[in-house]
This record gives sequence, C-alpha cells and structure tokens, in this order.
Amino acid sequence: MVEDIYDPLNEYISTFKAKFKKVAEETFDRLADEAQVDVEANRETCRQIYEDEARLEDVSSRIVWWTVLCVILWICVVAGVALVYVKWNEFPMEHLLLIAGAEALLLVFLLMKVHPVLKRLRSQKGELVEKVGALKQDAWNQMAALNRLYDWDIFTRMMSKTVPRLEFDPYVTTQRLADLRTTYGWDDSFNTERSVLYAHSGLINGNPFVICRTRKMEMGQKTYHGQRTIYWTTTETGPDGKTRTVHRSETLHASVTAPYPEYIERTRLIYGNTAAPDLTFYRKPNGLAGKESSLRFKWDRFWLRRKARNLENGDFAMLTNEEFEVAFNTSNRNDNQQYALLFTPLAQQTMMALLQDRTEGYGDDFDFDKNRMINTIMPLHIQEMELDMNPDQYRSFDFEKARKDFYEINARYFRAIYFSFAPLLCVPMYQQIRSQQDIYGHDMEAKSSFWEQESLANFWGQEHFEHTYCVTPCILKTTAKAQGDGNTLINVTAHGFRSESRMSYISKLGGDGSWHDVPVKWYEFLPVEGNGQILMQEDNQQGDVTMSQTQRMTHISDVLQKTHLDVYRRHIASKV
Repeated sequence: MVEDIYDPLNEYISTFKAKFKKVAEETFDRLADEAQVDVEANRETCRQIYEDEARLEDVSSRIVWWTVLCVILWICVVAGVALVYVKWNEFPMEHLLLIAGAEALLLVFLLMKVHPVLKRLRSQKGELVEKVGALKQDAWNQMAALNRLYDWDIFTRMMSKTVPRLEFDPYVTTQRLADLRTTYGWDDSFNTERSVLYAHSGLINGNPFVICRTRKMEMGQKTYHGQRTIYWTTTETGPDGKTRTVHRSETLHASVTAPYPEYIERTRLIYGNTAAPDLTFYRKPNGLAGKESSLRFKWDRFWLRRKARNLENGDFAMLTNEEFEVAFNTSNRNDNQQYALLFTPLAQQTMMALLQDRTEGYGDDFDFDKNRMINTIMPLHIQEMELDMNPDQYRSFDFEKARKDFYEINARYFRAIYFSFAPLLCVPMYQQIRSQQDIYGHDMEAKSSFWEQESLANFWGQEHFEHTYCVTPCILKTTAKAQGDGNTLINVTAHGFRSESRMSYISKLGGDGSWHDVPVKWYEFLPVEGNGQILMQEDNQQGDVTMSQTQRMTHISDVLQKTHLDVYRRHIASKV
C-alpha cells in the first residue's frame, strides 16, 4: 500500500532525494545499454577532442600575440620611413643611416621570422579545427543511438516512479480540463487573455493538477523624453558701468507618457480538490517563518490580533498557533471553520518547517491561492526555469558528460517540481480526499485540448504566425477543426502590435521668458493579427491515450521537418 506524504520536507530528505538519484542513474544506464554505446571508444575520442581543443586554444592565443607583434613592427617600419622622408634635410647622414639600418633589420625580422611563424600557426590552427571537427563528428556518431532514445516524457516517468502518488498524463486532454471545470469549478476566463507556452497535467493522490506557463499582455505605460536647446541674448551692465551683450542657452526637457504593451509570463501549479469546498484565501510569501523576535513579525501579529477582535471582519479568528498565522498569513480567508479543518496542527507544523528550510527546499517563496476547490501555487523558483522537458538538453557527444548532465538536469527539475507540490502535500485532507473519477475510474478522452494546441503553436514559434509588421511578442490563440482524413486543422491567431512613430510638441517656458515647443518622439502601438495553420496528426486509434508525450513531441520536433506536421504560414494584413 502506498503511504501518503504528510511531511514533504522530511520525506524529500530521507527518501525521495536518494530514490530519484537511483532512478535517474538506472534510467540512464538502461538507455545506454539499449543504445549499445561503446563507452571506451567514446572516452578515447573525447580525450583526443579535449587534448586537441587545448592545443587549439594555445595556438589561437599564440596567433593573437604574434599578430599584435606583427602589427607593432609594421607600424614602426612605416613610422621610420615617414620620419626619414619628412626629416631628410634636417637629420645628419649618420642618423639617417642608423634609422635605415634599423628599418632593414625590422623588415628582415618581419619577413624571415614573424610572417613565417604566423603562417605556420594559422596552418596548424586550420588542421586542428578540421581534426577536432572530425573527432566530434565521430563522437556524435558514437552517441547517436543514445541521443535518439531521449524523449519528452522521460523525466515525468522518473518522477512518477520516485513519488508513487504522482501520475503524469501523456498530454493535457480535453477531458482533464473538463474535469477541472465541471467537478472543481475551474473558470475558463483564465485563458481569455493568456496563451499557454507549455503545460503538464496529471493526478496527485487521485486529484487533478496542471503545471502550466502562460503569457499575458497587459497594457502599461512608457515615458518618452525629448529635449531642445534654446539660445538668447541679454544686455547687462558690468562693474565698470558699461553695457555688454551676454549670450545664454538652456536645454528644455519634456516627456510624453503613452500606452505600452507589456508581456508577463508566469508558471503555475493548478490543483483541484473538493476539501474545504467553500474556502477562499490568498497568501503571499513574507519570510517571517522562524523570525518571531523580529519587529516586523511582532507588528504583523499585533494587526492580526486586532483584526481578529474586530467583529466586523466576519468569521476571521486567529488559530492558537500564532507563529503559523503570521508566517502563513491568510487573514483574508472567508471561512475560519473550514480553514481549521484544512490546516490541522500537523499541517501547520509541516508547513512551518517547509517555510523555514532553504537548504533542501526553497523556503517561503510561493503564493498560495485557494478559490474554493481550485488551488493555485505560484512558486518563485520555477519562474525562471524552462519546464517544457525538451530532450535536446540531454544530448551530447561525450558519454561521461551526458551521464553527469542527465542526473543534474533532472535532479534540478525534480527538486523544483517536488517543492512546488510540497505546500499541497503539507495538508493531510488533500491526500485523504479523492475524486469520484479516481475511485470509480473513467475513460480519458484521447484528444488534445486547446492548451496543448497553444503549446504546440508556441513551440513552433510565433514568427510563423505573427503579422508582417508585428514588433512585440504575440498572444497565440487557437481553434481546431477535425478533418475527414483523421487529422486536425489548427487555426492559429497571433495577437500582437505594430508601432507607429509619432511626434508631439510640448510647450515649456524657457529662461528667456518665452514658451517653446519641445519635440518628443514616441510610438503608438496598434493591434494587429497574424494567422496561420497547423495540420496535426494524433495517434488516437486505441480507445485510450495511446499518443504519449514522446510520440506527441516527436511529432513536434521530428515531425516539424517531415510530414506529420505541416505549417502553412499566412500573414493577413489587418486594418487597424
């Protein structure tokens, strides 16, 4: 029987960290055995590569120094000739002969030593570049079979094997989104202004989750600056009683603030659970866990106590554990009873440990938004990570480097994703309640959702869909239409902006007492739409989800260059 995880930090330290390392090593060894890589031959090839690269670096460095010497000597020769030519009638003959002799020696040294050395070094460099290139090609050929075995869902398989309560879907299906919407009250308005860059879905303890990165456009403001220098004259009386004309100048500055599209990318963990179905709250990281003696902690505790005594705040009442209340500040919650059922003393204890640990975990670095049955975790530590799981990052010509990178990359992914789930794992009720679909089972519709289609379009690149005059990132939105041959035609609309140069003249009062128009150049951003189409083929012939993440992303990367996926680029000039 698989046990629940009630102390995610301790479980990671004592069990999962070492277990994942073992799983990753076994996975790599299995792939290497399947690929039948000649490890010793690759080691020898790589040894030669690194030796020749070191020699190449040394030769390149020597070429630089000899080139510098060559340039300096030629400058001396040219300067000497010019000096003799200009001072021919001024210098004594013995000085001219001395300069001529030095020039001759420099020329001999340049022609007999410097240039031959440079020629030899450049020839040696060319041979080394060619040799290193050939050796690397041999090394890539030795590793080709292994590099082909890496796939898009290799990490999710390892993570599921390490954490048994965690299951990943092959890809985000329409049924998964339908479950979140109908069972847990997911609001589709979330997607109205966003484009999905990538998404992974699955189950944790039988309840659905989605890890997604989205791009959203928000119209902000940008300030443009301009300046104009004015000149004028004044008449003044000097100390001697005489009048004089004084020329003055001043630089006038002006600015124009105009709308400017700003694009925000966020990675979220969205989790559905029917526990505490009416509870809502939102908390942000504050870094106060374990800092009970700090002035800020005491100040926040004072205000929470005051808020709890205020009867106008409805159902809010502080828990006995005031340290938890301050560190995990959710005073905006709407149901204190359901909150207490959710955050039991055990949950409070494990959550506090999680918030304070920055050695194995990431400490207090996450937003936690509970909107009834939808929980959204937004950790800071995954905002800068690319979690699309592209297998290109594992590929290498060096077997030993590939082994090292395979573990380090996946260990970094595992830590980041595990501690994104950790705030949810701290709550025992979330693991004790499972959905009816998980208990009784149901068939998952093997059809990709629009989230997957947007991910596909974004992976392929907005340059294939954007308007000709678009100068900003795009929000890609898709619609799908089934074709008679079993393919799906995805229509992609790229929402972006073109820019138009504008000039405004702002009146400013100058030191001459007159008003002057200061020119300010700025840009107006006008919406444009580009369009394109993707013809997608899904392997859904079995009745269940047979098209794995591997197959799907092979369609994307392989298939981008072949025939499974055809992209027809169309730019439609829209009137603005």
